[in-house]
Amino acid sequence: MLEPQSRALLEDLNAMTRAMDMGKAPDLAVAARAQAVAIFKAFAGRSDDEERVAVSGIAVAGGDGDRPARLYRAEGSSDAALPLIVFFHGGGWAVGDLDCYDGLMRALCRLSGAVFISVDYRLAPEHGFPAGLEDAVAATRWAARHASALGCDPEKLAVMGDSAGGNLAAVVAQVVREDSPPLAAQYLLYPVIDSSRPHAAYPSRLAFGDGDLFLTRDAIDGTAAWYLASGGGAADHPRVSPINAADLTGLAPAFVLVPAFDPLRDEGLVYADRLRASGVPVTSDVGAQTIHGFLTFGVLDVCHAGRRRIANDIRLRFSPPAD
Repeated sequence: MLEPQSRALLEDLNAMTRAMDMGKAPDLAVAARAQAVAIFKAFAGRSDDEERVAVSGIAVAGGDGDRPARLYRAEGSSDAALPLIVFFHGGGWAVGDLDCYDGLMRALCRLSGAVFISVDYRLAPEHGFPAGLEDAVAATRWAARHASALGCDPEKLAVMGDSAGGNLAAVVAQVVREDSPPLAAQYLLYPVIDSSRPHAAYPSRLAFGDGDLFLTRDAIDGTAAWYLASGGGAADHPRVSPINAADLTGLAPAFVLVPAFDPLRDEGLVYADRLRASGVPVTSDVGAQTIHGFLTFGVLDVCHAGRRRIANDIRLRFSPPAD
């Protein structure tokens, strides 16, 4: 059963989106971005977990020149080499930005002690596949080269993303598989894993994607179409649908989190199972009785519990071994 706070949030969120009639928008992508910003702002909340974090604007390498990014470091963090996590925001490869995810980045940074880089990758449909992916790969390799200068350990480099950003993180992990030092972890938060199969391939898409639980099947299809509008790739290509990769051996250990009432739940779990079958260490979590995107909805208690769950995994994964 959907937990009560999420149910109440959905009532407010659905009323909000109904009031935002995008049907007459001259540019649907621009209107969708404005709607996303309004939603993130309305339900972002605030907690003590987001305090005492130093934030600075930086430039990282992208696929076609430098890209803006934000660096997050907990105030008072030790001088020891820290984990460095490169984050890609969600939004169907087309909406969302650094501001929308600022609260999540602050909280994860503070709770885990890791340093985070949030990347402003190029968005579709103006910049379709592979532009956003090229930015994500370039930013990850930039982070590997500059980790030491940032006070981080290049052997403790991870990627993380939610929704479409989780797709980018999963694909980046495949692309950089042979890099040295290897990627230490991949955090896939309710990721888009498969744009190639019909919705019926995943029962969660049919059960939860009809419009009552925030993310819809129409939105999944529409943003994928925007992402592929440039003709640079096909939906079944492994760089678009990472579940279609023929070989998943040797990938970085994975943390896969999916909420129970998310249309993307089942494909995330199927990908986790494929990774395990390929010998990749996987931690998967499907305990949260909530909806897609919940980690950015700071008004929910389950949001903060999820953030602490991720941060705890980071701390345990990268803590120095006991003497």
